[in-house]
Amino acid sequence: MHLHDMMSSTMTKEHFQTDRILLSNAVDSPKPSDQKQQHLPSQRRRLKSALFFAYRPSSIATVLLFLTTLFSHHHYAAQAFSTVDQSGFSQRKHEWIKSSVDYYSTVMRKNNQKTTKMMDSASADGMEPYDPLNDKNFVELATKHYYARFLIKNGKLTLAEKIYRRIINELEAEDSEEDCDHAKLAVSTLLLALHMQRYDDIKATRAVFVNFFRRVALTEEDEEVKCSCSAKVLQAYALFEMKNGYSAKSLEIIQKAVKMDEELRPVLEWKQFRDAAAGREYQPVISLRKQRVKKM
Repeated sequence: MHLHDMMSSTMTKEHFQTDRILLSNAVDSPKPSDQKQQHLPSQRRRLKSALFFAYRPSSIATVLLFLTTLFSHHHYAAQAFSTVDQSGFSQRKHEWIKSSVDYYSTVMRKNNQKTTKMMDSASADGMEPYDPLNDKNFVELATKHYYARFLIKNGKLTLAEKIYRRIINELEAEDSEEDCDHAKLAVSTLLLALHMQRYDDIKATRAVFVNFFRRVALTEEDEEVKCSCSAKVLQAYALFEMKNGYSAKSLEIIQKAVKMDEELRPVLEWKQFRDAAAGREYQPVISLRKQRVKKM
């Protein structure tokens, strides 16, 4: 019995050790599913790398093609818009010049005889009739005056005054070869004087008229000189002085204007000038309505 127990105990220990070794090997050895899971990340990385390098050339080509198409479309679109903008700008410029010439021609009030003479001369020479749009100097002056008018309408009175004064300075520095030397200067003077009256600045308005009067009326040695445009400025100057109570001075100025343009002789029959000629003091009529408007 004792021997049998010893043998049984020995066999049990051996079996136990064998089972423990097998169990540890079974635990330590990876399962097939675990091996597959360990290989999956590396396989995925290799697949992504292969796909990237396989499609990279075609991807770059596609991107380049897309960018080329985009920039090409943008270039043609920019060209189209640029053409439209240039066309619109040219049209607006032409309209501005035409409006300027129409306005300046109206203000100039050109003598019909002078215009007819120019047209007859052009027809006799086989030339085209005079067109202000083809006269560079006329267009330049017209656009300046029209711009000053635009500034006045938009409340930029100081800038408009500067433009008028610059025009007058430029015209005074020029030697005109026209039959009527002072046509352009006369118009600019009238516009500036009218503009200064908007400020109710009597002194500044008088200075504008005096500057023209000294240049035209006092520097003309020939008393028989005829200049209708200058006469109109002197007429406006005479009415300005009459309005401010200087009737004797006003009469003297209007008489000089009549010498320059006989068509103004009927003006001497106006009541204020008849009173001045008779030595009576002219009393200007003050509009109460205008006074109320100014106070408001």
